[in-house]
Formats: sequence, C-alpha cells, structure tokens
Amino acid sequence: MRRELRWAVTAITALVIASTCAQLYARLAWRYYAAVDRFIAIGHPWDIVSVGVAPGDVSPGSVLRLVGDVRRQASDRHPAARVVVCVQVGEAVETPLVYWTMLLLWPAASVRQRVVRCAVGLPIFLGLEAITTAVQLMHSLPEASALLAGERHPITWWERWSRFLEGGGHFVVEACTVLLTIAVAPQLQDNSATDHRGFEVQPPPMLPRKSLLASFTPPWRRMS
Repeated sequence: MRRELRWAVTAITALVIASTCAQLYARLAWRYYAAVDRFIAIGHPWDIVSVGVAPGDVSPGSVLRLVGDVRRQASDRHPAARVVVCVQVGEAVETPLVYWTMLLLWPAASVRQRVVRCAVGLPIFLGLEAITTAVQLMHSLPEASALLAGERHPITWWERWSRFLEGGGHFVVEACTVLLTIAVAPQLQDNSATDHRGFEVQPPPMLPRKSLLASFTPPWRRMS
C-alpha cells in the first residue's frame, strides 16, 4: 500500500509541476532546441530564423515557435518559402517530467547507484530531447522542400516520426530511454570500480625471515 500511495503522490505532483512550470521550462530549453535544429539544418536548404516561446494563436497558453526559411536549392540566395511551426509547452515539458520521474522512482540498491544513473541519464536525456521536441519543431521544413520540388502530397520520414510521437509514441520513446539508462549505468559502474582497483598501490612483497638471515654475510667474512 505504501508503494501505491507513493506512486499516486508522485503522479499528482508531476501533474502540478507540468501545469505550473511548463512555460518556465520552455523558456529555459528553447536555446537547446534552436542549437539542435540549426545543427540538423546544416547541409540542407533550410535556415532557422528564430526559435522561442510565444503566446498561442489558437489555444490559450504559450507555445514553442520555430520560424524557418526554405530555399529551392542550397545555393539560392533568397528563400522560396517561410515555415512557422508551433508546439505546445505542455508537450515540451512532458519529456523531462516522464523521464526523470521514472528514472528517480526506479528501485536502486544504494544512493551511489542512483547517482550513477542520473549521471548516465543526463546525456541520454539530451539526446531524447533532440529526437522528440527539437524534431517536432522542424519536421515541416522537409515537407516544404518536397512541396517546392513538385511533390503534391509529400510524407517525409520527419513527418512520419512526428506523427508517431503525437500518436502516443512520445511516452514509448521516453520509457525506452529510461530502460536504456538503467541498463547502461551498471556497466559503467562496474568499469569504474575495476579501474579504481587497478590503480591501488600494492605494498612490496615481504621476504621470509629465514631467507633474509641466510642472505646476510658478516663483515669479517667479507674482509677475508
């Protein structure tokens, strides 16, 4: 009963945090999304004009908004289309909320094991943010390129991935990354323990007392 109560309290706390801190998290994370999107746009006829938090046009609340220019060819100087993509801040805060809640509530044998999981989970979490929210912000840019190339109803891999996330795949990806973190953390913990033992200073070997006396030669015998 205690475990069920703990999960219930955690769920209520997560909902409260999501409803009150979604906009704050979006304002802290939009720079990372912009950096990821600009990195993905390298080598493509896309220019990320701006990424930020803005009031929603249709629904109340705030949204993450990306504005990007699309050229017909990478060598063109002027863009042929401008794309505006919006993602609700509630969808953006879902990733850290689900990931870190599941990771911290997962049973651990010791505090050290939990700390190792958090250290391993940080880069995995950054990758999770890149393939979810950052990709959702720019998935319309490849579609605009396909339309400019003459395709009537293009469905790119970016669009398929975005639809998968919106259709419930977001939680599946988050749960899989949590399991990946839990599986990788013990391996790194064992390797660090092995390396630590390898650097231990070993005392010099002690010779038996009889061998020390046998190897001792008195000074008068050396003179003779």
